Amino acid sequence: MKFLRKIFIVIFIFLLLIPVLSMNLKANQVSEITNSYLTEFDTSNPLSAKMLTAYLNDRIGFRDDAISAYTKLNDVLFDKMVHPSYTYGKDNHVFLKLNESEIDLEFIEAFCNYLKQIQDYCEARDVPFIYCVNPGKTTVYKDYLPEGYNYSNAFLDVLYDHLEMYQVNYVSNVDLLTDKAMTEQVYNKQYDAGHWNDLGQFYATNHLLEKISEYFPAVKPHSFDDFNISFEQKTSLPVSQFEIDETVPKFTIKNPEEIKDITDQYDWVEVDSQHPQKIIFENTTADEKLPRVLFFHGSYYNRSQEFYKSAFKETYVIHNYENILDFTYYFNIFEPECVVLETAEYATNRTYFNINKLLELNQSGIESQQ
Repeated sequence: MKFLRKIFIVIFIFLLLIPVLSMNLKANQVSEITNSYLTEFDTSNPLSAKMLTAYLNDRIGFRDDAISAYTKLNDVLFDKMVHPSYTYGKDNHVFLKLNESEIDLEFIEAFCNYLKQIQDYCEARDVPFIYCVNPGKTTVYKDYLPEGYNYSNAFLDVLYDHLEMYQVNYVSNVDLLTDKAMTEQVYNKQYDAGHWNDLGQFYATNHLLEKISEYFPAVKPHSFDDFNISFEQKTSLPVSQFEIDETVPKFTIKNPEEIKDITDQYDWVEVDSQHPQKIIFENTTADEKLPRVLFFHGSYYNRSQEFYKSAFKETYVIHNYENILDFTYYFNIFEPECVVLETAEYATNRTYFNINKLLELNQSGIESQQ
């Protein structure tokens, strides 16, 4: 009996040690569940209990498998989504994890001030600047948010007020997509809750192209006939093992051979390591009246360039956030005929844009970048 007890204790200890022995100790590792970097040891500071706990929690063996199993059980047994990135709304809609809505006046002031500087810099060189605001799913489909969650997008009203105060030239797709959502699915019900779907991107990009056409009449909004439209079956949420079953629209431009990717000609152009996307498109059959456009954008357009890459003669695509804070560097390299900056509603904050650098640039002036 004592022998069996000892065997049981050894097995139990061994099972406890397996996750520890299977820890992920590699640098720069990303969790497939949360799509975020795992905690690293901060060697610049003394070891603390907080740092050690965070490190162990992130890197313990089978962490993602355990989270996935726990999430699956809650969904099957209780129709409840327990996930670090997503949450259920009404009628099985999936939203990004909901946070308290805050209005960061210091950021909005600094951000709009900087946009005005960019606009003045462009206009002094006879180049139009357009800022494009895109809504989150929480704004467009707020009627499907979880019961009891009181959502207010007052941030947008304050942002608009400051854009008007600084006389920034902007276009907003908030009302457009909210109206379209009454009769069409412009954000998927579940898949990719952080971004619009291809139908939403089609409508929103056309709205932006209409704005650009005020300066360049040769720029035309797309029609559905410009695309091959199909549907894809999605069986899990992005960067997640959470199972779904949803059919989503897929748009691809016809005659893709007319668009040439010439990014390799600009390998020497530097971009921020955390926001490295850089793509240069050449429209080989473009009307000479179409402009060359410098387009700073985030993940709403990173997911698909099908809706603008044929609209201009050349498109210089740079991931925004840190990169837009070096605006004159890119402007002087590409010498565009039009500049567009796009941000999503929920990514227009100091988490994405370095507030200290914004304040510094507002004080020193955009010319200090040169």
